[in-house]
Amino acid sequence: MADMSKKLAGNVDGDFFVDSTCRNMDICRQLAPENFTYWQDYAVIGKQPENEEEIRQSLQAVLCCPYGSIGTVDRSTLPDVMQDFPLQIDDEVYYCGFNSPKTSGGNSYFVQHKDGNWLFSTPKFQSHLVKRLESLGGVSNIFISHRDDAGEAEKFAQHFQAKRIIHRHEEEAQPHAEVILDDTEPYEYQKDFQLIPAPGHTEGHMMMLYKNKYLFSGDSLFYDRREARVEIWSALWTWYSYEEQTMSMEKLLDKDFEWLLPSHGQRTRLEKTVMKKQLQDAIDRAWDNNEIEVTTLERVRILEQYTKELKELNQPEYSKLMQAKADWLRKLIK
Repeated sequence: MADMSKKLAGNVDGDFFVDSTCRNMDICRQLAPENFTYWQDYAVIGKQPENEEEIRQSLQAVLCCPYGSIGTVDRSTLPDVMQDFPLQIDDEVYYCGFNSPKTSGGNSYFVQHKDGNWLFSTPKFQSHLVKRLESLGGVSNIFISHRDDAGEAEKFAQHFQAKRIIHRHEEEAQPHAEVILDDTEPYEYQKDFQLIPAPGHTEGHMMMLYKNKYLFSGDSLFYDRREARVEIWSALWTWYSYEEQTMSMEKLLDKDFEWLLPSHGQRTRLEKTVMKKQLQDAIDRAWDNNEIEVTTLERVRILEQYTKELKELNQPEYSKLMQAKADWLRKLIK
């Protein structure tokens, strides 16, 4: 829980607040957009909750913040709000909540399916959530879009006797994964589940399309609330290749989907023709982008922070690769 003594000056006065441990991962704004806003490099309370719905959404944000950066004076209803998770998005598709710092706060999703349930990325291995997933039929498959989102996949796999699915290029993150893929083109892995290799953010990054309706996009595509449009992951945060990532997004132009469910960023639902048009526009903007490889001190700082996180996650080889990239960029800048 957040520390009142570290409360950010950007918060408006009231029961809810954000402290300086915030890493601006956007989860609070996704859950309670009327109450959380941007301030400098942080999320803060821009408007205190004024009704039951806003209070509940803000309490959901308290529970889902991966770094415990959101606080509230009245914690008495948190156990009740915990029962909201996993939060139903649409039909058999749920948002897990309890975002994990081990995935940099990435969103995790749960799909209930007659042939076995799926977990897309992993949240915290939290006892309430585990029990709720058990009540919904457990987990058969854990889809890991890329190394950054492996999180606590091993704990979930062991508990549910589930298969972890990851690409060969990301294997270092889950060396004992039950299913290692080498594919480079989209294909149907199981009825209703199409896996789409999408190198860019990382070399082995993958997306998943469910029922030609729900696209779980990982760190490649998201909905930008401020611009009200679909966007491709920024070159600043693309570890492997921004150009490859843009080509990967072109693979989606022959797909039909209406739900965009990213690991980071706003989820949204658009009519299929609108989604396709916005996707094409995003691709066009990406090709017009002159910063295919961002060469700035900010980029170096981000890469060095990522290197540190990879070491903590026991991914030494990729950590060395990212540090080498940071060193190379630093020399170019000098």
